[in-house]
Amino acid sequence: MSMATNRKSVEKARTDLVRLDNVSMDEDDEILPDFEAEVDDGRRVWVTAVLERTAVIEPAPGEPKVLVNRRRLFVDPRQLRVRHLASKEAARRGREAARQLRLQEQQSSAA
Repeated sequence: MSMATNRKSVEKARTDLVRLDNVSMDEDDEILPDFEAEVDDGRRVWVTAVLERTAVIEPAPGEPKVLVNRRRLFVDPRQLRVRHLASKEAARRGREAARQLRLQEQQSSAA
């Protein structure tokens, strides 16, 4: 394989990748961990957690985990697994209902 052909295949592979912070998804979705990514310096890493603005990566098996900004990671969006979360409003209603139930239990045990 010539150097020019190898360079084109690397460029093509890079164009299939998108920045992790540019992956489009619904507001109530979250990206599940455990997938491969490429750091903007070309290193291949394993993502073990995806947070709001950062991701936890393992540079190589057994190496300490590191926080990296999501803008620095490139991924193949077809390889990502996404989980739909309950809406924030539904979660808030659930917390409020649980709080009301605790208050009722406290009041009934105090009486």
